[in-house]
Amino acid sequence: MKNIKALLSITILSLSLIGCQKEIEKDIVILYTSDVHCGIDNNIGYDSLSAYKKQLEKDNYVTLMDSGDNISGDFIGAVSKGEYIIDIMNEVGYDSMIFGNHEFDYGMDVLSERVNQFKGDVLSCNFKYIGNKENKFNDVKPYKIIKYGKKKIGYVGVTTPYTIVDSTPAYFKEDDKFAYSFTADSAQEFYSCVQDNIDACYKEKADYVIVLAHLGEGEEYEPYSSMNLINNTKGVTAILDGHSHKTISHDVKDKEGKNVPLLETGYQMSEIGQLTIKQDRTIESKLIDKIDEKDSSITELMSLIHQKTDEIANQVVATSDVALSIYGPEGTRMIRTREMPIGNLVADAYRLMSDAQIAFTNGGGIRADLKEGDITFSDIKAVHPFGNHIDVAMISGQQLADYLEFASCKAQKEYYQKQEDGSLVPFGENGGFAHVSGIKYSIDTSIPSSVKFDEKGMFIKVDGPRRVKDILVLENGNYVPLKMEQTYRAASHNYYLEEYGDGANMFKGSTIIKKDLMLDYECLVKYIVEVLKGQLKDKYSQVEGRITIL
Repeated sequence: MKNIKALLSITILSLSLIGCQKEIEKDIVILYTSDVHCGIDNNIGYDSLSAYKKQLEKDNYVTLMDSGDNISGDFIGAVSKGEYIIDIMNEVGYDSMIFGNHEFDYGMDVLSERVNQFKGDVLSCNFKYIGNKENKFNDVKPYKIIKYGKKKIGYVGVTTPYTIVDSTPAYFKEDDKFAYSFTADSAQEFYSCVQDNIDACYKEKADYVIVLAHLGEGEEYEPYSSMNLINNTKGVTAILDGHSHKTISHDVKDKEGKNVPLLETGYQMSEIGQLTIKQDRTIESKLIDKIDEKDSSITELMSLIHQKTDEIANQVVATSDVALSIYGPEGTRMIRTREMPIGNLVADAYRLMSDAQIAFTNGGGIRADLKEGDITFSDIKAVHPFGNHIDVAMISGQQLADYLEFASCKAQKEYYQKQEDGSLVPFGENGGFAHVSGIKYSIDTSIPSSVKFDEKGMFIKVDGPRRVKDILVLENGNYVPLKMEQTYRAASHNYYLEEYGDGANMFKGSTIIKKDLMLDYECLVKYIVEVLKGQLKDKYSQVEGRITIL
């Protein structure tokens, strides 16, 4: 009997060892997306991603992650407040997601619902509740560790500290005081926060640590860019980034001089990222721009969702005799760098439909082209997806001058840079770049910006020479010089005039004389239909010289 027991023990042990041997003879594949912005079937699409994931799962350990900005940015997100996007992500099988700045577009209550709806884990190590009421995000984790056979990988979530100004500052407040923080009283505090969580993963015996980030790459994201983070930390295996809508796949030196792969997957699934940790411990990273197969179950789910939204989305609400784009002739995005006809159209709509003297809006709030011909509800919502309200406030000439200086702080004479591979990228982009109506001015780019911001990215003051010159405002049909002490009836969205979005808190304390007149996209439709009667070509085929960049 003892011999039989011994034989059984040996057999079980042998099978166990064989199982372990087989278990670790797999590559670990991490797939990831970022900045999907509701593009559920654009480019690759969720159904092709799901098919690819299932194919890889036959021979590999596979984990699917998202690096933020998935639930907002188009009609399907706006009409469901992100619910339909999370439904799809759950079915595809995402293990984790992080907050991008646009996850906060629908407010804290809605985002809390989306966090609870998501079947995976939501990660952000630097998003903190510092208020005195209810923390709606107790379930958000700083990191998670996943075991693959005998190997463990730690995943740390990081959200850009600029989220407060890139989203809606008022959403992060309770009783007019900030109740949420992104741990960034200084750049060093931010780096230390992330480093602490990297170290915590290793203390829990992680073999690798991957950072899921929504930081962006480029000067405009400093000192919180993904490259800044790599340069100031150690122990990171790779960073899977988002936010700047670029396609990036290269190595960056960390604090100890070691190469760290940095991936970013563009916009609306133009690519997906794949990081593979092979059995011999080598690491391969790549971007994938085409998948032919589709998962029919996900295709069917997306079709059902489209049916729900199509009846509303396909209603024709206006017509236009000209197409207006947010891109320049070279295909680079210009709406955040200089005057554009579509920007003039939007600003004119705000001013004329609210009976204001002047108006302004931000380039970051104009998200898509306006097509020629019939314009549907979804077309308009693609241009203005955030559903802000139009307000009219009384502001001083000084406030306007400060705002224009703030909006022009990153403006450059050249609007794109040519990369070594021949591709063009926008230069001096700024989501807060102003598009104006009833205002003219010039920007002297030879003068460095002297705008000062606080640690949260909120405007403090202009502390030096001003680059915005020759500001003129419309009075009784004529443009006259701006008077600093005079008050002006200014139209914009509540994102600026009430919530100080992009950090525009120079408007704090202004008297709102007309509040929530209409939604931004409704304003645009009314202007196109009732005033222009679809005839946009004569006035908006080219710019008018409202903004001169020197």
